[in-house]
Amino acid sequence: MRIHLVFVGKTAFRDIESAIGRYVERLLHYFPVQIHYIKAEKITAATGDRLVRERESERILKLTGRQGHLIVWDQRGRELDSTGLSKLMEKLIASAISDLWMAVGGPVGLSSQLLESAHDVLSLSKMTLPHDLARLVLVEQLYRALTIIKGEPYNK
Repeated sequence: MRIHLVFVGKTAFRDIESAIGRYVERLLHYFPVQIHYIKAEKITAATGDRLVRERESERILKLTGRQGHLIVWDQRGRELDSTGLSKLMEKLIASAISDLWMAVGGPVGLSSQLLESAHDVLSLSKMTLPHDLARLVLVEQLYRALTIIKGEPYNK
């Protein structure tokens, strides 16, 4: 299985980008991982949040091409604890999908069309997280889930 992380725009904070890189390196021990950056729309009064969400979500759908399994991370999604995420990952690994896509939206979120197209819509927290921080939480929790599956001590 290949893991594709889809992020809208570049990370604004070098420290967060560095931390994401650290966890991606750890994830590579388990699976090939690729980060895809989708062009972020400029948020202006003329475009409005809805149009920005639609354009960015269209780019995500075009990239993923409905191949593999798409998980979209959104505040309105289903919350899982770390063990729950590891069980979902085990199920996906067992199903022998070739590509797992995980998308995190930009500052204004994702369109309802993308949420409806996803195989799973999950939430990292009921709290609103800055999209840069959400990326870091995602890669850390993904790494944690894989160590749980392997019975490795990181989760302790």
